[in-house]
Amino acid sequence: MRVRDSSFGNDRAGSVAWARDLVESGGFCVLDSETTGLRSPVRFVEVAIVDADARTLFEGTIRPGCPIDEQATRVHGHTAKSLAGSPSFREVYPDLLEVLWGRRVLVYNAPYDRRVWDAEVRGLGARGALVGPLPAWECAMRRYASYVGEPSKRGGYRNQKLVGGDHSALGDALATLRLIEEMAQGERGEAAWARGPRDTTPRLL
Repeated sequence: MRVRDSSFGNDRAGSVAWARDLVESGGFCVLDSETTGLRSPVRFVEVAIVDADARTLFEGTIRPGCPIDEQATRVHGHTAKSLAGSPSFREVYPDLLEVLWGRRVLVYNAPYDRRVWDAEVRGLGARGALVGPLPAWECAMRRYASYVGEPSKRGGYRNQKLVGGDHSALGDALATLRLIEEMAQGERGEAAWARGPRDTTPRLL
């Protein structure tokens, strides 16, 4: 059973149109991150950004300055020891701003990554406040859920696991870009959720 057919058709068409607009304009980037876990405080341990042509605009590890959950380490492999020589967010912030400024920013789970970003920027104090907030980031996960159309028990569509990701920031950013390209071509109908892995909530990045 799926969400009402007419509603799904409109929602899927909306996701295809969104993706085609992105691909045709090319003025976007895809960001992905790995973090310290789900328990506060949550900080970045790795960030990667790629452009519409899959070129790497930024890739690097970040020393978080707070403990890393063991479960998070099992996912992405980073530890306090392995990150001891990495720069802090304060050090990489100018480089990240330069890459993101003026671009549409796509993230597979945008609300999560943006919360971590905003917390990191607040931690910079006056330096972060001077720049001001970036425009809202766009969530590729929600668009892909509408594209696939698997119904959720809570209403709407079930979030889908990122297909092709490898739990590295760069690998997941490239996997997200491939999904955007797939949606732009209008491929994969209702059978996608019937055969693919499911849900990302809560998603440990």
